[in-house]
Amino acid sequence: MKGQNKREGFPSLANRFKKDKDGKPLLVRPPYNEDISLFHKYCPECIDTPCMSICEEEIIKLDGDKVPFLVFEKNGCTFCEECANVCPYPVLILNENTKQKINANFSIDINSCLAWNSVMCSSCKDMCNDNAIAFLGVFRPTIDMQKCTGCGFCYGVCPPYAIKFSAIKEK
Repeated sequence: MKGQNKREGFPSLANRFKKDKDGKPLLVRPPYNEDISLFHKYCPECIDTPCMSICEEEIIKLDGDKVPFLVFEKNGCTFCEECANVCPYPVLILNENTKQKINANFSIDINSCLAWNSVMCSSCKDMCNDNAIAFLGVFRPTIDMQKCTGCGFCYGVCPPYAIKFSAIKEK
């Protein structure tokens, strides 16, 4: 990866993610979905990938099966609803059951977090519009998953890459 930004190598990190029952990585899917299986049913047939094209934050990418997933290396999701508005299949939909929440768990690795190691840093908190990141005084940040929408904006701004996330396995 010499000469390359560490975070641009995300496809090569896929085997570090949790895996589903078929051994495939569990990737974080775009919001506004009710049934994760619909991504695999309809998305591979989608020709123009309008969800990917319309995303102003450029966080929607395609996996090897042409199914969209989210990358938070440079940006996060603003929940603009545009991906759902252009989805030609019943995958991304706007209704009372779909929330402005991404199906991911976020956490802080306290061993690599600057603030947990007595260095003044609040990069993650500064980016969190949901006030989901709280500090004990000026140190020891924690993520309140009750408030966290999974937008991912905290991930890309963390200098030591201490913010971690993983897809929540669907039942």
